Amino acid sequence: MGLQSKVAALSTRCNVELVSNQHEYVIAVVGAGPRGTSFLERLLAQVERCSPGQRRGLKVMVFDPAPHGAGRVWNPEQSSLYLMNTPAAFPTAAPSGGTRRSLPPSSCSISFLEFCAPGGFDDDAASYPTRSQYGTYLAWLNKEVSAHLRGRGVVVQHISAEVTALIPQADRYLLRTAGGEHAADAVVLALGHLETELSSGPAHLAAQADKHGLHYQGPAIPTEVDYSTFGAGQNVLVRGLGLNFFDLMIEVTAGRGGQFRLNQDPTPGRRFTYEPSGAEPRLIAGSRRGTPYRAKTLAPGFVPSGIELAHLTPRAIDELLAEHTELDFAAHLWPLIEKDIRSTCASFGGPADFDVTSCARPFQHRSWTSPQEYQHTLVKWLEDDAEASTAGADSPEKMAINALHAARLEVKKLVADRRIRMASVLRDIEGWFEPLVEGLASGPPLQRIEELAALSRAGLVEFLGPEPVYGVDSTNGAFIADSAAVQGARYHAAYMIEAMMPPNRITQAQSQLVRGMLADGLAAPAIVESGGQAHVHKGFNVTEAPHRLIHSDGTAGHIYVLGLQLSSVQWGTAIAAEAGGDIQGSARALADADAAAASVLQTLTPDAALPNLAPVLS
Repeated sequence: MGLQSKVAALSTRCNVELVSNQHEYVIAVVGAGPRGTSFLERLLAQVERCSPGQRRGLKVMVFDPAPHGAGRVWNPEQSSLYLMNTPAAFPTAAPSGGTRRSLPPSSCSISFLEFCAPGGFDDDAASYPTRSQYGTYLAWLNKEVSAHLRGRGVVVQHISAEVTALIPQADRYLLRTAGGEHAADAVVLALGHLETELSSGPAHLAAQADKHGLHYQGPAIPTEVDYSTFGAGQNVLVRGLGLNFFDLMIEVTAGRGGQFRLNQDPTPGRRFTYEPSGAEPRLIAGSRRGTPYRAKTLAPGFVPSGIELAHLTPRAIDELLAEHTELDFAAHLWPLIEKDIRSTCASFGGPADFDVTSCARPFQHRSWTSPQEYQHTLVKWLEDDAEASTAGADSPEKMAINALHAARLEVKKLVADRRIRMASVLRDIEGWFEPLVEGLASGPPLQRIEELAALSRAGLVEFLGPEPVYGVDSTNGAFIADSAAVQGARYHAAYMIEAMMPPNRITQAQSQLVRGMLADGLAAPAIVESGGQAHVHKGFNVTEAPHRLIHSDGTAGHIYVLGLQLSSVQWGTAIAAEAGGDIQGSARALADADAAAASVLQTLTPDAALPNLAPVLS
């Protein structure tokens, strides 16, 4: 049965004509960010469609020390300098547009863009809103949904605390916080980003930093980093030129009083001149590819019009499945994706032999005689990227990259539908396709690339060469970094920052809750067989949708999982749901929340059982 059929089947079973002498049914939602908020909205939609009847009491407890609705990442109080990397028309935490054909809306169901005008924000669909604005929408939605649930007789309790332990007790669960213990019949884990232990390389740098009195910042959510430790004029080594880098960049420049002045006769890539405040540090940044993530095109649409996959088609996929049952990404899908990239490039006036891997690593096999030569190369690269983004559909290269983006959406569906063998997902999709597509198609708005070019021209950002190496000079007590491709490029600094999010890997999580669940066998990581060896995956071992934790003994209870920790059965779990998107693809996060809400409510009928409650083999 497909996901849409499962959602429909669960949604039609709602019957709350129950005996009133049983204890109230309690749902605990752990995590009040976007996924937890989507669950509440889907629960409301289910409750609003239920027959009134004689109800057993229903209570929802929502736990999160971060702001409820927004969570840690989207805190409405964060700096207005931080931008989303998707336009306003894309994100939503509730069904809107075409999605409502599959997921009937609740009385509060609107997208972010629909919220913008009444919320006092710019409602230009192509604009890039601030993260605090999206957080304001999430906080509003969470508050409205909670109020409407209460209006339907549901008790909703918001608890600003971290759940540190989850303990099964007979047919219920005990949730422990610093303030006490709470019992629940079902638990929904919407944990979001978790702090993690440092891997061996960063852990060594952190240890050396402690030994020599240096300042090291590991991977973290940008809003939780104290950038004030970087003093004016001080060198700061940066590893990573992705989205977290741009937050760091803007915080220590415009956030310290610097000004980006718009030039009178701007050309793409040279629109801004930066006027320093004098309070800025000097960022020395690098990444394996040697370049930042590429800017998004100004061509309108999440996938611009004119982009059509002629090779990675449903018919081609069906034919492959008929022959192979399970697909290998590198052998079966990547050749079709490459053909679509090249044919798209040609259809927009570019060369038919477009090489996307060279586009992702433009400086492979090159060398430079000085750091100054490399800076000149990088600034020219930034200016060219800005020009291509500004050209929109007139840039064959950017349109070819958008074909790659469109293919990614199809690959996400295939992974979630378990059409690609997990060994290939681990080896190919997570191994090399994910960083390829992120660097090319998941970049910042054009504004950020143009600002970076201005900062580089002003001498406040300098780039390391490709494949940089970071370490510690114990003799001089300083971090060091260089690139073998750039002669004379050895940099020293007392500060180093990893400009990236914590890895989404449950076995590295510092969370007491996750550690305890793993230790007690309440949860387990998924195991992937590849090359005759068993590999521990980064996500939880879960059932089919609605996704429930599979315990170490192979059984599954009433603990549902939403979001990042579903990476063992989905791919690209950090991306928000698309407004109007397909529940099999870009709006699957909403379908997951709806399936969980429907399944939880089904247990309100005493003589009905949760589907698939028999032991589930991992």
